[in-house]
This record gives sequence, C-alpha cells and structure tokens, in this order.
Amino acid sequence: MIHVSVNERRVVRCSAALDLKLPPLSVWGQLRDFRRYARQDLFHAAVNVEGGLPKTGAALRLSHHYCGLRVRRYGRILLWREGVGFSFSDLSFRGPRHGFPHVLTFRIEPMPNGARLQICVTGLWTAGLCPRRLAQLWLRWVFGQVVRCVRNELLIYQLWREQRPYRMSPVNS
Repeated sequence: MIHVSVNERRVVRCSAALDLKLPPLSVWGQLRDFRRYARQDLFHAAVNVEGGLPKTGAALRLSHHYCGLRVRRYGRILLWREGVGFSFSDLSFRGPRHGFPHVLTFRIEPMPNGARLQICVTGLWTAGLCPRRLAQLWLRWVFGQVVRCVRNELLIYQLWREQRPYRMSPVNS
C-alpha cells in the first residue's frame, strides 16, 4: 500500500512496503546496486557517486530528464548500512527551498517468510502556486512509479532464483 501526504507546511511524506518472498540478504544483494535502484525514480537519468563506491557521506551528481528538459542536481548518501539499506538526498543547485528537496530511503526488515522493503520519500513541496491536493496526486503517481519499478526488479530476480537449476542452501543465499 502506498501512502502520500502533503501537510499545510508543504512537508511531503511518501511511504510503501513491499513484502517479498526473498531472504533479506538476497534483497540487499540486489538493492546494494546503488545506481540501479537510485535510478528507479523516473526523473533520475544518471546518478554518479563520488569515488564510484556508495558509502555514507559520498557526494552524488544527479541528472534529471523529463519531457526533453535536463536538470542537474546534487545530493549525498546520508546513510549506508550493509544488509539494512540506504538513504540519499536529491537537492537543487538553486538552494534548499527550490526544486522539491527530498530524501529517498530504502530499508530492509526481516520477515518470517522473507523480507519487507520499506521505501520512503520525505521532502518539501516548493511549488507554492500548486494546490496541495494536486501536489499529492502528482507525488502519488511519481512515487507509485518508483515503487512499481523496484517491485518489478525484485520480482524478476525472485523468478530467476526460483527457476535456476542449482539452488543454494538458505544459509548461503
């Protein structure tokens, strides 16, 4: 289920949980491909990590493309915990009150029969002339696309695991 809210101060909170029939370490094995999962946002055409290795504190250069427009943005990996998840910021070069500054978080939680992946976006809606309800509808559509893309990537991986001829023991997977 997807939840999206924009409060009276224009603070944005989007959240979703994906229950997966995969071991948490297998989910992390996929999710730790930072560039791939950071690009699940339909605006993120390119994500470059300072030094090439994702880690807490690494600077990011993001390139947004949409409807022929290209916008350069920056950010930072705010949290990187092996086996658990990561958070990163996506910010405008115009300053903290422009261009929807936000943080995207992926967090894996163990479940009895697999894992739950929490996906969250928190930020500030900066398009002051846009009514909150319209902002909420737009964000629901965009965040819904992110959640669907991540879910599809992980379902493809799950199918691949189920169809491979050699299966590793659960301890090693």
